[in-house]
Amino acid sequence: MSNVLPGSKKSQKTEESDDTLIYTSLLFELNIKAQDAVRDFSLHDIDDKEGIEVRRIAMHDAFTELYDTIASFSQQIMIADFDMAYLRNRVAQSEGEIKQQLETALEDLEDQTEKNLAEVWMARVMAWIHQAAAASGPFVENEHEDIQRNASKYLAKVYTMLERPFSAIAQKVDGTQKLRKVALGLQAYSLLKESLDEDDAELTSILGKNKSAEAEFYDEFLNELIGQESTFRQAFNPFDELIWRDILSSFIFEQATDFYNEAIPLFKKNRENKEKLATIMSWKSNTAGLSEVYLAMTYTDIADAQMRAGNLEDASKLYQISSEAFGRAEKCFREILALQTNAEQSRIDKEQKKAQSLLCSAESNVRLLTELLQINNKTEAKKVLNEIFKNLRKAEKLAKTRELTGAIQGNLKTYSFVEDLLKKKGDDIRGIIAQIEFAKDLRKTSLIQEISKAMDEARLEMSKNPSDSLDSIREGLDTLGILLSLDIEDEEVGDLRNKTLALLNNVKYMIQFQQSSQLGQGVKFILSRILENLHAEEAASYYKIIGDKGAALELVDLGKLALATAFASEAQSYSRQSEQFAFRAQIERLNTFQKLTDELSILEEEEDDPMENALEIHDGTINKLKQTVASFEAAANELDSVKGEIIRLKNNVETQVRQLQGVVMKFKGDLARLEGAKNDFMGEYLFMKGEKSKAKIHFSDANDQLREAVGNYTVAAQVFQQVGDAQSAQNVDTKAQTTDLLARSIWDNRQRIDLDKEPTAKGETELAALYLGAGGQ
Repeated sequence: MSNVLPGSKKSQKTEESDDTLIYTSLLFELNIKAQDAVRDFSLHDIDDKEGIEVRRIAMHDAFTELYDTIASFSQQIMIADFDMAYLRNRVAQSEGEIKQQLETALEDLEDQTEKNLAEVWMARVMAWIHQAAAASGPFVENEHEDIQRNASKYLAKVYTMLERPFSAIAQKVDGTQKLRKVALGLQAYSLLKESLDEDDAELTSILGKNKSAEAEFYDEFLNELIGQESTFRQAFNPFDELIWRDILSSFIFEQATDFYNEAIPLFKKNRENKEKLATIMSWKSNTAGLSEVYLAMTYTDIADAQMRAGNLEDASKLYQISSEAFGRAEKCFREILALQTNAEQSRIDKEQKKAQSLLCSAESNVRLLTELLQINNKTEAKKVLNEIFKNLRKAEKLAKTRELTGAIQGNLKTYSFVEDLLKKKGDDIRGIIAQIEFAKDLRKTSLIQEISKAMDEARLEMSKNPSDSLDSIREGLDTLGILLSLDIEDEEVGDLRNKTLALLNNVKYMIQFQQSSQLGQGVKFILSRILENLHAEEAASYYKIIGDKGAALELVDLGKLALATAFASEAQSYSRQSEQFAFRAQIERLNTFQKLTDELSILEEEEDDPMENALEIHDGTINKLKQTVASFEAAANELDSVKGEIIRLKNNVETQVRQLQGVVMKFKGDLARLEGAKNDFMGEYLFMKGEKSKAKIHFSDANDQLREAVGNYTVAAQVFQQVGDAQSAQNVDTKAQTTDLLARSIWDNRQRIDLDKEPTAKGETELAALYLGAGGQ
């Protein structure tokens, strides 16, 4: 590994770190893949059932892969059981103030371990629920058995983790507690089933409670978890990821309803469960209604996307399906007195979606009307006009929002004018088209003013509190949908659409930035920084289209700062782990030599070489350092790619890049030192086994690697000195001096073998310097 600064123009050979997995890069790619999959699904032709099903499964698969990777990454950076065991052992051997300090450290470590386990578990739950929804969620006519089997594998991982003592609370409900209750209930039922009749009261009571517990897991915990994830990812409109949230929510409430339905007849068999039965029936009506509500919202999401794309006939069909689902939800909620508020809201939503369906149907008929006017077909034009009036008048009675009511009333005025013209005109009715276009232009101007006003309000609120601007943006988006349905190809309308989306993603970037600022280091923090980058890049793409290059460049650079921070955070996680692994490697080295000196152990372990476990831990340490180097290099390169002079000055980019380059060289030194430690260990081990020639080769390699480490440390010290970090420069320079002495001693051992002398064994101080750096740990 050459002593060349990362980013240097000097040619470098492809280093080992090039193929080292950087999770930030992988998660970045998987987030883009998931977002693209959502768009592909929501904009696909709804009449192509096979194609839309392929895209629906692809969307769930993309999110499954994302969450599975999040779980793997979270596990990678978790505290090892070795560290816990070591601390517990130290506590047992200590006294007084030192013991108290160690006990506090152990408690902190246990708390952090529990939090990490919770993050891993919830990511695994999200991976499973996406596969489960892919197999049998909304839109699925026949269940996919192969996907269901795959979902079962993910669920098995969720259950397996429950053997560890931890809690996972998304907002209020502990999911592990809910699922442990299910697992214990299943076990109790399985055991009793062997000795009791199928209709036995105790057996049916256990089965009923277990079905209810499964329903509660879906109804309470999964509902909270999906809500938390959608908020974190800012999935709040069809331009984003809202559709997956609504699909999953519909699925989990449908599953909860099924479990409650299975529990109800079981509770009816026992009079003692009368009160519980009433509660469960109420819960069942609620989950059944909510499943329909989220199904309706799913169809609304797709309808909104189709309307904004100008596919009015498809949008009309989808809004109608949504309206029908809200109608079914209303019936479910009406069954329970306490759910009347929900029932009333579903009624309002049912009528609103019906009105949207009728408006889209009327707008799609306008195209036919125009064609008939062009060919002077007065009779058919009147029929189509009557159909347009019929739909608009029905829609006017049902519409619930100001934006939709305004659009319908505007259309009624326009086509009343067209009706009058048709009565007055003779056989040549082609001139009416110009009047329609004129009226549409007036309506378009009015809608543009409404959207512009909403966007102005959003900009004012954005500077104070980005979250407060969302209501104005949503209002603008609703009006934008109506405007796009009038004329999607109009240049001014397209420009306004791009301006609206630029502002929306700018706000999302700012909200995500606030979220990141409130998070501690870890996987969630890294994910938030990645989403920051994606929101900033998305906003920048729209600012470029509308010609605001300054805003676009600034957002691109802000996104780069966020991604650089994510890379650095990943690197810091590995760097902490590398210290723990190095300490373990040192202890394992001592244990290996202890076993070698124990003749009985040697006899017992003839087939199980004690070297294997020690080398595995050395390799683990080296791999952690490779990941540290690769991640810090990625951070330096990403940060150095920031272009704007003002942002570079404001964020002190030049100095930060140089500092990171110094850090990279320091860790390259650590990596070379640990590789040298491994070869030195193998050299000593092989000498003790009588393989002197091989031992000499390993001592030579160790010397070379430690010399390389010295070179890297020297470069790092120079860089730190240049940026004014005297303390870091001194620390690394001390490491260079210590490593130089270690290299000399290892070369002396190599020479001693040539002289038929035994290599000098290293003491505790030398081993601490070799494995942990100058001064030990």
